[in-house]
Amino acid sequence: MTTRTLGHLALYYVPGLEDPARRLLRNLGFTLVENGPPGFASALLDEATANHHDNLMYLARMTDAHWALEQELQDRLNSSNAATSYRKLITEWPEAAPHVGVKFQTLETLEAAVSTLERDIAPGGILHGHVQLTKFRARPDLDADVDARMAKSPVFAGDERPAFGNHIIQCFVRTDMFGALSSASTIELDYAFAPFFEEIPTYR
Repeated sequence: MTTRTLGHLALYYVPGLEDPARRLLRNLGFTLVENGPPGFASALLDEATANHHDNLMYLARMTDAHWALEQELQDRLNSSNAATSYRKLITEWPEAAPHVGVKFQTLETLEAAVSTLERDIAPGGILHGHVQLTKFRARPDLDADVDARMAKSPVFAGDERPAFGNHIIQCFVRTDMFGALSSASTIELDYAFAPFFEEIPTYR
């Protein structure tokens, strides 16, 4: 019997950004269920196995008090040398930011999500200016099958930096739609090749 599961993560979007926030979650494969007041939705990570209590996110508009605090925080951060240095760090190495991870069961599903994201974050897309995507490909020269599959991937050009662990792909989605207080300001998208599960992973 399973002792614990990941229950939910509550996401509160910036007023006025409901549509982009919803689009982002749909791009990641979530199913949105309208089961609350206007502006609220349950976001099911796997609709086929969903019980509406585990493995989901809740999406809702920030309260006015939360938004007022976020704006004050942003004003102070914009004049902070420490914040500028930290933002530079997590732009280059998003693993260093507090984040939530979404694991994909097939590489094809991850590739489809990344392709859709790249379309919507391009100039003119609904997520342009609100989402940045950083891709880390599987480490090369560890497994010939992994290298061959990566070479065929439609979303990895080959010049991406290697992932932090062996036999995995990591893509980081950084967004301003959920505010500075949310760990979901960075969402990690993962896929692990079969050799990953053969030993306790070591991260670099």
